[in-house]
Amino acid sequence: MVMKFLASVTIVMAIPTMIASFFGMNVPVPWASHPMGFFIVGIVTMVLTIVTIVLLWKKKFF
Repeated sequence: MVMKFLASVTIVMAIPTMIASFFGMNVPVPWASHPMGFFIVGIVTMVLTIVTIVLLWKKKFF
């Protein structure tokens, strides 16, 4: 039970980490010049994280 929970937390935390790592690179990135780019990336990150949590919740990983 503990290992399932720890694996789930790791999966959930990996999503925002990967997105932040991608947008933290010193290369041209999408939405860099868009005035709402920061909020778009934040909303996409939150949606992906929430979807992952819901899927893991339905599979009884939490």
